[in-house]
Amino acid sequence: MRDDTNTNNTNPTYRNSFSEVRVMSARKYFDREITSITALGRIELTRRIRGFRGRFKLDFTEDYLDNISVDRLRHILLAALINVKPHS
Repeated sequence: MRDDTNTNNTNPTYRNSFSEVRVMSARKYFDREITSITALGRIELTRRIRGFRGRFKLDFTEDYLDNISVDRLRHILLAALINVKPHS
């Protein structure tokens, strides 16, 4: 008797749809992160950059962070978050 159920999820259609769902989920996550970062002010951006824990260290001086624009702080934080997430 042949068993047509696929318990190992090796069906290419299943893998493709799973990958698409994962990519869509990642996009939604980044959309939320970007929206969240745009709403942050200087104090919170600086706090998050100083408290960042990733596979690399963000080593900026307090003086540097205090004297760059809020847009630059947002850019630093977003770049750090993007580089921490695994790429699909």
